[in-house]
Amino acid sequence: MDEKENRLEEQLIGLVRALVDIPTENHPPNGDEARGQVYIKKLYKKMGLQVDVFSPMELYGFAENPAFLHERDLSGRKNVVGIWKGTGGGRSAVLSGHMDVAPKEPLPWTVCEPFKSVARDGKIYGRGACDMKGGLACAAAALMALKSSGFVPRGDIIIESVVDEEYASGNGTIASRLKGYNADFAVVLEPSGMLICPANVGSVMVKITIAGNPGMPYTKEKIFNVSYALGALLLAIKELEEKRENGEAPALWDGAVQKRKMVVTKVKAGEVKPHGQLSSPMDAWVEVSVQTYPGETMESAVAEVESFIKGKLDNEARVTVTPLYHYIEPAQTDAGHPGVKTLMDCAKRHIAGTRVTCAPFPCDLFAFQKYGDTPGVIFGPLGGNLHAPDEWVDIESMETTTKTLCDFLVKWCG
Repeated sequence: MDEKENRLEEQLIGLVRALVDIPTENHPPNGDEARGQVYIKKLYKKMGLQVDVFSPMELYGFAENPAFLHERDLSGRKNVVGIWKGTGGGRSAVLSGHMDVAPKEPLPWTVCEPFKSVARDGKIYGRGACDMKGGLACAAAALMALKSSGFVPRGDIIIESVVDEEYASGNGTIASRLKGYNADFAVVLEPSGMLICPANVGSVMVKITIAGNPGMPYTKEKIFNVSYALGALLLAIKELEEKRENGEAPALWDGAVQKRKMVVTKVKAGEVKPHGQLSSPMDAWVEVSVQTYPGETMESAVAEVESFIKGKLDNEARVTVTPLYHYIEPAQTDAGHPGVKTLMDCAKRHIAGTRVTCAPFPCDLFAFQKYGDTPGVIFGPLGGNLHAPDEWVDIESMETTTKTLCDFLVKWCG
């Protein structure tokens, strides 16, 4: 490894660890991004960028705009946008990442504490290392490298760290689009494993509830115990997931890591505290993330779930399916778009085996297309254990991602 590569590795490790060591959990309705955003603001200013700091709440018409999830408290939670103005005549680009991270739970962690990062065996461990402070670091390091090289873009380059992405929000990303920070092409630096993903699944989080007939059979009352129906419900969800996975999929899902999934996140029947209700449960419920392909609507996905579940459960089970948060829409940019092709050409110089495919997770790519008229891709480093103990990001993949971004920005914006 030469001196230049050593510097890049040290820079990336330093940036990621500094960001991970600042707890920026999203815990609705609140979030702790403020300290992390102060760090990013100082970094962008040190890089010589024009910097804008604003809350989604500051946008005109925010309170009435249905694009936003209004169940969140965004007080003190502000986007940080850095702008490198071009000389004119070139294509523009936006590099996007979010500052908020999933909660530190589940516990325990074994390699490190969630917000006390560790660099070991080519990886950086800590909550948010991969999702997605590694991506934020790659974007910043790419611009720093280009500035050091003397490169002057003709098109504008925008870099942003947004708030409130987790828990199916999108508030920060949508706010940047509506404020006008759009471009000819966007790169969302979620951890794609260095695959180039112009498409991704959407997700609607639903709560499936079974109403019971609580009581105890002491005096021969007929009791419908939802605990037994809960088992049937989970089996039905698994069956529906397999049906949806085996169904027809868009072309970019050919050979993908996985198809659309149904992810059970919570299961509950009865009270969990030691004392209280002393009978069969009043109700049981399951929280499920239902993933969707481009072209699917929230209404069609919810209707399919409700129809299938009701067809599998006993008539006594009074089933309701309620959407939570709001719909994170699937997204798709034409794989033949010049931005996709340019990024792919640059990636092939650094990444063996990379390809254009889909991302098997929901994120905010849709916001660029829907609210900013900006085509884009998901492209970021390799990592693992997202939203789980001992989350990690691969250091070498961050270096490779950064080099690819540098090449792309030179070709696209130069």
